[in-house]
Parts: sequence; C-alpha cells; structure tokens
Amino acid sequence: MLEVSKSGFGDYQCNNAMSLFPRIRESATNLGNPNAVGQAIADNLPPSRIVESTSVVGPGYVNIVLSSDWIAQRIQDMLIHGIESWSPILPVKRVVLDFSSPNIAKEMHVGHIRSTIIGDTLARIFEFANIEVLRRNHVGDWGTQFGMLIQFLFEKFPNGEEAANQAIGDLQSFYRDAKKKFDENPDFKGRAQQAVVRLQERGR
Repeated sequence: MLEVSKSGFGDYQCNNAMSLFPRIRESATNLGNPNAVGQAIADNLPPSRIVESTSVVGPGYVNIVLSSDWIAQRIQDMLIHGIESWSPILPVKRVVLDFSSPNIAKEMHVGHIRSTIIGDTLARIFEFANIEVLRRNHVGDWGTQFGMLIQFLFEKFPNGEEAANQAIGDLQSFYRDAKKKFDENPDFKGRAQQAVVRLQERGR
C-alpha cells in the first residue's frame, strides 16, 4: 500500500509493515518488530531508476523519494513528444469546472481569487490532457439577491441620495439585514420580488 508522504519524509510511504508483523511473528524469521519488517521491505525492493532513495522510520514506515533525474526526463519527454507519449489515458472526455461562484450582491474576498486560480489550473491540466473543459462560474439567483437589496436600500433611504453615498463595505450589513427581512416579512418579500421584475424589465 502506497500513500503520499507527509512533508519532509519523502514522496511516498509504504505502511504495510505494521499489518504484516502479526502474521509473521510466529514464523521462523529474525524480524522481531514492525521496524525490522519495514527494513526487510526496503532492502528487497527491486532496483528502479524511478526511486532515488528509501528509508525506514518509526514502526516500519518505508519512505520513498523519487528520482529528480527521472522526473526531469519525464517532463522533457512530455514537452518534446506530447502528453500522449507517456501519460495514462484518462477515463473522461469532458469535465465541468465550477469556479468561485461569488454572491455578487456581497463584497468579494481573497477566497474567490484562490478558488478561481485552482479552477484555472485544473482546467489547463485537463486541456493539456486533451479533455474538453467547460468553465462555469455560477453566480446564483442574482436577480433575487439584487431585488432584495435594492428594495431594502430604497426603504431605508427613501430619497435615494444617501444610498448612493454608502461604501461597498456597508452593503455587507445591509445584505444581512435585507435577507433577514426577506425571510421573515412576507410583505417585504413580495416588494423585493417586484423589484426583481422591474430590474429584469429594465435589463431588456
């Protein structure tokens, strides 16, 4: 069994020694503990240019470090000959990636940038592997959100000018108050829904 190692221990880790030791404890071997079993596993691994080194720590964990030269050669082969020459064929032909999906009635934050960068990175990897990628950024039911917020602001600032002078950060608290009123007050909910209709009609 191979798992990705924790940082600082190598690239992969084999953890079979602890489960194997009880099975061979009664046999005529000189493997007196899981660490010795792990060492026996490491000593009997077949030679491979993929592996740079192995080490055994703790109760027989076999840490495996991949060869930097082998990795560099694989990357060079990929750049020269293309991914088809060495990579496994992925079992999908199309993927859909949902990006940051912000609530556009709220202020954005660094988390939206983070998930967008991760999504774009995945998209480029899939495209390089000749997979069709559909990039999507679902912004939700924006009409309801803006209708609710606009109606709340109009009712809080009837003359309209004061609403225009509010900082974007203030909309966070306004949105929370508007959402609470939308959920609890059926009359306000109806007025907010009508504001959505008017907003969509102006958009046409």
